[in-house]
This record gives sequence, C-alpha cells and structure tokens, in this order.
Amino acid sequence: MDSTGWDERYASAEHPWGSAPPGALMSRYAALRPGRAVDLACGDGRNARYLAASGWEVEAVDFSPVAIELASSADDSESISYTVGDAREWQPERPADLVVISFLHLPLDELIRVITTAGTWLRPGGHLLYLGHASENFVYGVGGPADPALLPGAADLARASQGMRVVELAHLLRPHGNRQAIDILLHAEPWDADPG
Repeated sequence: MDSTGWDERYASAEHPWGSAPPGALMSRYAALRPGRAVDLACGDGRNARYLAASGWEVEAVDFSPVAIELASSADDSESISYTVGDAREWQPERPADLVVISFLHLPLDELIRVITTAGTWLRPGGHLLYLGHASENFVYGVGGPADPALLPGAADLARASQGMRVVELAHLLRPHGNRQAIDILLHAEPWDADPG
C-alpha cells in the first residue's frame, strides 16, 4: 500500500470530505477538556484544525504527503504539528489526552492493531475516538470502501479496545441521498490505576 491514490484524491478536490469534522466527532469533542491530541490519519486536517481552534495542541499525521501539504498550508496555527507517517508504524512524541482516528480503513487485523496501539498512547483520563464506515453498509446502507475486508463491525472494534474501558460502541446513521450511510463509533478510555 502506498499513498499514490490518496495523493491524487487530495490533489483533485479541495476538502474532499468537507472542511469541518464529522458531526459525530464534534459533539464528542465538545464534552472533552482541551489538552494534547493526536489526529491519526488526519487527511487534509479537518479534525486537527477544529481541535486547535478549540484549544487543543495537536500532533497530526497522514501517509499522504499531498494531504499533509494541503493541511499545513490551510492553517498556520502554532498549535498543530503535521507529519508524514504511516498510521501502522508512527508513534507520537508524547502521551496524549485524545487520539482521533477518523475514517481510517485498513485490513481488519491491521486496523485493530492500530487502534489497540493508539490506546497505549493515552494519559490516564484520556480518550480514544474511532469513527469509520461500518461493515453493515454492505447489507443495510451505503458508503465506504468497496472491499468488505476493510470495513469494521462492532466485534472488530470491541476486539481493538481490549484492555480499555469502552464508553461507547455504536452504529450511527447518516442520510446519504435517498439511502443511509452506516458509520461505527468507538469511544474508549484507559482504565484508571487502582488508587489503593
């Protein structure tokens, strides 16, 4: 897998998925106290920009150099550092209060490993948010990659969050033309250390 296809997509359209984060993530960001965030697979930076404008310090990474170039040129915020890196291998500089993984789709074993690893980056009291296209789109909805091997179901995300406290694991429905798109959201936190 290389970034060529994504480079072409980002070069061909300004903000291919819009300039604002998905509503499902914005509503959850609003409930969190700003701190240090990682936007993993940040694309053109829509989550990173929103978080920085809300008071977060953001480390944003994507494996598409074109996406990173667009993201960094669209915003001169000193609160965001953009890096070209592969979500499967990249590691943050410091622990985070929030890790966001928005619409990253990989073969399921790789995705599970990425989410599990991202959970280890969190400080106590931190939050991991994953939002993606759900496997149920193939039967009940529309949207996402055409390869079902890239779409997680609830059981996949439950496996990815092993060792963490699951706050929310839910299917979210979005209108998509005259049909519906089915997304899947995971919100997980580290278990607090036993104070005793």
